[in-house]
Amino acid sequence: MSGTTTHPTTTSSAAVVLATVRAGTNHGQRANSGEQRAHGGGATAVTLDRPGSRLRPGVWQGLLSGLLAVAVTAVSIPLLATLYDVFVPLAFLLAATHAAALVLAPFRPRAAIALSAWSVLVTALLSLGASGLAGLAWPLPVATLITALLVLVLIGLRGDVGTAVTALLVSTAAAWAPLVATLADGDLWATAVPNLLTYHSVAVLVTALSLVASRVIPRVTVAQ
Repeated sequence: MSGTTTHPTTTSSAAVVLATVRAGTNHGQRANSGEQRAHGGGATAVTLDRPGSRLRPGVWQGLLSGLLAVAVTAVSIPLLATLYDVFVPLAFLLAATHAAALVLAPFRPRAAIALSAWSVLVTALLSLGASGLAGLAWPLPVATLITALLVLVLIGLRGDVGTAVTALLVSTAAAWAPLVATLADGDLWATAVPNLLTYHSVAVLVTALSLVASRVIPRVTVAQ
């Protein structure tokens, strides 16, 4: 009987060669795919945007409040110690406490409100013994006034109307409270009333503007 006979050894060798070729082809395809991903062609490519573009708004608020806190602290300490005769360690404590309120305002508004009110009240009381107080800004020294306003701005930018109004009312009460100790001193009242009216008129304005900005800023960001 005639015909072609296939030897098992030949068949096995051919199978091994074919498997080797296929394995080499698959390895080459995987290597090429890896190179494409490494060069940004695949879904796993790592891309870097321009610096700072991935920072969240909360991070920027934290950085801004931190920088402002450093600035107002640097001004408050020498101002309280020299013009208002506040003991230097106490001046450090008051300035640091008010700066802490500024840092906490975007994230812990209730704590910021309490710290700011405490700083305003204690600053006014400790500066009562300053010589020539009738000619100075009192009960809110300039640095204290600016810090309190910045706290209101950062709280208002959170967009919570109730918290912003609470911060405004508490700061108002803390600013007026020291006048109770000076009811019989007409000169201090003449100094305090213009100072307080200036603060509260600006405080109402910045609180309203910051609440409006909290609604407008997200829309501008999306539009861009």
